[in-house]
Amino acid sequence: MTHPPLRALSYDYVRAESVVASYLSQWRLAGFDAVVAIARGGLVAGMMASTELALPLYALAYSRSDRKVSWFTTDHPEQGAHVLLVEDIAGRGTTLSDSLDFLQTLGFKVSVFTLAYDEQSRIRPDFGMLVPKGYRVWFPWERTSVTPQFDATDNQPDRADFEYASWAIDLDGVLLMDLPEERYALALQDTLAQRDRLVPNPLLPGLDLSEISIITGRPEQDRARTTAWLHRHGFHGPLIMRDESCHSALETAQHKAEAIVARCHTHFIESDAAQALEIARLVSVARVIWWNGGQAMLVQASAATHLHLI
Repeated sequence: MTHPPLRALSYDYVRAESVVASYLSQWRLAGFDAVVAIARGGLVAGMMASTELALPLYALAYSRSDRKVSWFTTDHPEQGAHVLLVEDIAGRGTTLSDSLDFLQTLGFKVSVFTLAYDEQSRIRPDFGMLVPKGYRVWFPWERTSVTPQFDATDNQPDRADFEYASWAIDLDGVLLMDLPEERYALALQDTLAQRDRLVPNPLLPGLDLSEISIITGRPEQDRARTTAWLHRHGFHGPLIMRDESCHSALETAQHKAEAIVARCHTHFIESDAAQALEIARLVSVARVIWWNGGQAMLVQASAATHLHLI
């Protein structure tokens, strides 16, 4: 029996800080002496917690191959201290359980905080957010961990993280010239025929585009002619088109953002600057790149709700 793929749940730095902040009042009453983060996943949340609590931060190192735990920092808490052990996620692996055993064996009183955990977690933390069913957590410091390429390693990657990235691109404006919208309104069939005769842009992003995923705002009804153009020019990757029953033309950025998350893409190249900003806001952990026809520019966006405070 096959199961549907898990959707990525973005845990960007803002969400991480929000989760940490939600427990500060409880932690201040708990009387912790120190924060101990598991390197590397727990370092971001550990730093946030230690700063807010005005407590020293220490860290543990973990070797997956032999399940060895050791001190990552030169110093460590005093014997018998009450420490908050911090990790990004409690999963089915042994990193958190072995680290907890290590500290308890040394005589520390330990409470556990993870930014997230799910029903299959080996340890249920004392503090942390339960991940909804059907989702997997997506951290910016482990951006490629959601991809099928990384999944195939069974959490034992033997290459640099960036080599497990999953790329997707926009179509019009990237692979071929983007025709003005008003032409479609004035003479739809003639404009579509003109578009079909276009050749690929002379300057393309410096990637292997032959099998890359394409996420386009073109409606599903254009699939046959779009596929024909792509195959004619040597592009044979997956094609994701806009379902007009779900997203109108004005909701193209939303369609693309949802497709990026559903397909666990870590990088997306978009030709429209406004759409690039909106996609970056909606999919905060993915790398969104605006392609202006000759230069790639990394885009980051977040809502500015209180302009007078900025």
